[in-house]
Amino acid sequence: MIEKLTEAAIAFFVISGLAYLLGAGIAAAAESAMRKRQEGVGLDGRLQKLMILAQRLEHRKEKMLPRLVRLDAEVKSARRRQYMVNKKILDLKTARSQLMRVLGEEDGCLRPERPARKFIAQVVNRHVQRAQMDQKEHPFLSRAWSRTQQAVIWAPTVGDAKLLAEKSYPPATGFFIAEITEPHSEADDLSALQNAELAALTSEGAAPT
Repeated sequence: MIEKLTEAAIAFFVISGLAYLLGAGIAAAAESAMRKRQEGVGLDGRLQKLMILAQRLEHRKEKMLPRLVRLDAEVKSARRRQYMVNKKILDLKTARSQLMRVLGEEDGCLRPERPARKFIAQVVNRHVQRAQMDQKEHPFLSRAWSRTQQAVIWAPTVGDAKLLAEKSYPPATGFFIAEITEPHSEADDLSALQNAELAALTSEGAAPT
């Protein structure tokens, strides 16, 4: 029994060795054939050309990098300018939809005993805002009241101005007096449209000829 196992092991090792030698020979022959074929088509020359091309591409990349950085900065600057222009256009559209409303007696300032003062009130209507949120229309008020509207009030005191504003725009109907201020100069009560036009004229006058 032991002799048969020994003979089988020897036969196995012999067959394994022959298979290894056969495989190694086939691999060596294939490698040799591949080398000859690659040498025939100029492998070294192709590798050298590829290396030269890679170096040129790297050089071109390094040369173009500052330009790409500059172009990226210009694109970001252009986007910022576009945003500011779009915002100004939207502000101008909003300003055009606003009506100037005047309350009180403007000529009251000519009375020395109780001169009137000029106040600016910011008025909005909550009912119109709620209707706009629900994508509906208010029965009798314009949708412009969903945004703050400006009213000029001539009154002796800010308290009188508030009373006059609440009388003309009753809170019971949804009106809300957001703010009442007294402008200290004519520039304080310019509308957004007038401010934009004034800024444009100023920039044109400051531009070199």
